Amino acid sequence: MEHVREKIRRTLPSLKEDQLDAVIMKLTDLGVTNVDDCTFLTAADLDGILSPIQSRRLINAFTSVPQSTLPSVPDVSSFAEHQVGTSTVTPTVTPTVTPTVTHPEKFQIPWQKFPVKLINALKEKRRPLPRDRRHMIRIIIEDLMATDTRPGRSKLKQVAQQLVERYPDSFLDKCGTNVVGQGFASLVMQMENRVENVRRQHALCSFDTERPKKKYRFSDRYGCSQWEPESPNDIGNHEENKKMLQDASKGKPLPKSDIKRLMSETYYAQRITLNNEDNVIKIMEEWPYLFEATCLLDHTERLMGFPVQTKLLKQIEDRGKTITEFVVSKGITGVTTNPLKLLQGLMEYLGEDPKLLLINNEDAIADRPSTPCIIVVDEGSYKVSVDEVIVNQNISCPLVAVSYMFSLFYVLNIMYPKGAALTLEFFQRSLLGINPERGSKAEKKGAKQYSIPPKLLRFLSDLKKNFHSNNMFTPDCECTHGCDIIACAADNKSIGSELAKCETDRPVTDLYQSFLLSIKWGHQLTSTVTHPENFQIPWQKFPVKLISALKEKRRPLPRDRRHMIRIIIEDLMAEH
Repeated sequence: MEHVREKIRRTLPSLKEDQLDAVIMKLTDLGVTNVDDCTFLTAADLDGILSPIQSRRLINAFTSVPQSTLPSVPDVSSFAEHQVGTSTVTPTVTPTVTPTVTHPEKFQIPWQKFPVKLINALKEKRRPLPRDRRHMIRIIIEDLMATDTRPGRSKLKQVAQQLVERYPDSFLDKCGTNVVGQGFASLVMQMENRVENVRRQHALCSFDTERPKKKYRFSDRYGCSQWEPESPNDIGNHEENKKMLQDASKGKPLPKSDIKRLMSETYYAQRITLNNEDNVIKIMEEWPYLFEATCLLDHTERLMGFPVQTKLLKQIEDRGKTITEFVVSKGITGVTTNPLKLLQGLMEYLGEDPKLLLINNEDAIADRPSTPCIIVVDEGSYKVSVDEVIVNQNISCPLVAVSYMFSLFYVLNIMYPKGAALTLEFFQRSLLGINPERGSKAEKKGAKQYSIPPKLLRFLSDLKKNFHSNNMFTPDCECTHGCDIIACAADNKSIGSELAKCETDRPVTDLYQSFLLSIKWGHQLTSTVTHPENFQIPWQKFPVKLISALKEKRRPLPRDRRHMIRIIIEDLMAEH
């Protein structure tokens, strides 16, 4: 491009340096790489930068030059000098990228839309931060797909080449001083991935009236008491009420009390939509008020049989400090009773990725999980998204944010993601007391599926060992024996309770606490035993040392406990 710059200087000697830079940038956007390319320019290409006379003089100068005297090898290294702004920078030597893509219609890169941090990195010849680069890719693909919903690889290569030629120090693929491939393969790959993601979202938004009826999973009903309510007598009024709610959201406002009443009266119709529709955007169109915090939490209360927000608040007030102290004692820092901090601390302790449930606003621009997650804008300002769609952006309370995010898994029939299942199940079972007899809300990881993950059982056991005196993990349930999370998970009348019944007159809770927490097979028995209350525990077969430990209210030795397990399973399998 230095040959082009010199030619312009000779043809228009009165042209100011900033105008010259503007001309060069425009030519680059048009795909010009050498003097040969300038012969195809028209006056319209330079409209707004040069006067009509200047444009004509310049075009005439290019077209009158014998082609044999023009350089045949393009010099793309000079693109590094022309940064955003008006200053002139001394040319530097950089690896040459050989142009491989030609296209008659060059895409205009929207430089003015790029984030300030990225522009500064380009000016300083630095490689941009990954999140800024992803933001740039999203902007480019958005503009590309505005005119072409399915841009091909050749077009993406063309755009990537323009970026690398303009700013090789920031975008060129290099290994040491050597150029890797054509120098822009990584940009092409990122753009292709973004195109596929956007097309997937568009596919979700295409409302196919011939879509087959959704096949229900057991996990959809998991933990719900009103998942598929009985059809009301006034079903005809539901459509009318639904239309009133839609009209209210479009400019015919209703009092909040009326909206709350109409949402309550149309609960059945809402469940019909939610149980047969996976597309969040369509659900928002049909039920525009459903995703308001008050309406969603009211819907969840009816769906699950208790107010999630109220119960979570009570449990955190009662147990939050104890859980926090335990997690901090294990080396996790920054954990407090603030619901968001507690959520993040538990995920870190359990070895899960906090970004699956909790991300900051900057990361949410580029990377947003498809499952429900909380986006932290700043302290006291939160958003919640699902399927990469922001469904609520007006939440100011951390407790509401966590309750709202958790509720979405049940309202929208979404399974817990693999990378966050332990934390969500801890909230579900220990803090909210949701302990169905069988099944799990977590995505299946392998061939063997547990109702309660062994790692979660170990965590609960460790908490019990460290804070036994607090009696903290006795969830609110129908059990009258003071039983804990594991027994409730099996059944409050199941083998767990039977084990606590000793022939002595000792209180059930004592034996329960000294014995039951270590039993990791309770959740496996529920799939085998149809009537657990009929099973007779073979106490007479247990080893003497184990019986002595039970009588003395001590925890049995591991080998004695394993011996007990073998005896019980042997008797159970003899019957089944």
